[in-house]
Amino acid sequence: MTSTLALLAALVAACGAPAAKTPPDPSALVTTAAVTRENLPEIVSGFGSIEFDPASQHTLNAEIEARVIDILAVSGDSVDKGQVILRLGPSSTTGLDLVRFRRDATAAQAVLERTQRLRKDGLASDADVEAAAATARDLDLQASSLEARTGSVSMLRSPIAGIVDALLVEPGDLVAPGAQMVRVASADAIQARIGLEIEDATRLKAGDAVSLQPLDGSKKAVETVIRSIDTRIDPSTRMAAALVAAPPGNGLLSGEAVKAEMVAEIHQDAITVPRQAVFQDESGAYVFINDKGTARLRHIEAGIQSRDKTEVLSGLETGEAVILEGGAILSDGMKIRTDAAIREAAQ
Repeated sequence: MTSTLALLAALVAACGAPAAKTPPDPSALVTTAAVTRENLPEIVSGFGSIEFDPASQHTLNAEIEARVIDILAVSGDSVDKGQVILRLGPSSTTGLDLVRFRRDATAAQAVLERTQRLRKDGLASDADVEAAAATARDLDLQASSLEARTGSVSMLRSPIAGIVDALLVEPGDLVAPGAQMVRVASADAIQARIGLEIEDATRLKAGDAVSLQPLDGSKKAVETVIRSIDTRIDPSTRMAAALVAAPPGNGLLSGEAVKAEMVAEIHQDAITVPRQAVFQDESGAYVFINDKGTARLRHIEAGIQSRDKTEVLSGLETGEAVILEGGAILSDGMKIRTDAAIREAAQ
């Protein structure tokens, strides 16, 4: 009897116990972004540096053979228009040239006077007198010009207000006529020389938009355009170059390293997703889309990548939502939840 009562009590207790709850399906917390259409720029990136525009540089040359006595500025100095940069003295050869030129001029003057006397005696023609006069005049001008250029000390002055870009001589140097001695550049006349891969150089042209960003991050990006493409290949880098205009007053300095993003083409009305939404495996590119709280793997055909966007050529439509953060841990068919869905459920 006692055992029967115990069995009945156990059955009653079992019938009254609550049923075990089924655990919820696992889900991942993700963020999503809408698939959109936009005009997507195709960006070509390159690195280079700021340099003075060669078209604005002034090169100071030696007019005669001379010796450098003193240098009154160094590379990088700011100079005013007319400021003395070099002091030059005549060389020994220049002194000998002056003696020879003056001697030739004196001799030509004597020939002219003799020809004039012969003309009075009828032994020379008017043409002879004119020829002798022209020779005497030319040689005297040459001698006078050389005398004016070979004073005891001559001053080489800057033709503009600008920056001394390069000093090509040192004190004591003997410079030949026509030799380059100093380059002076206008401070605001600068450009960027950006190295380009050969295939990229053929895709760009003058007038294409460029964003210049100093590598130290100290200045804002400068928006400008390509001035020209230099398709010559630099033997040291094996690269071509884009010459990019740098507007005045932008804070960029000659020699500063910059990164350039150049727009080679605009893909009109392109379907785009954030770059971080696209994954790759052996079968190609794919994304996860949010299908009413379920992650669905979708293979796509990806186009160009531009900054933080990826072009989608096929596989997605605008209005769909792709998964961003959390996508790396997903599998096809996995339940997902978003912050927005959690907030809606809590209300």
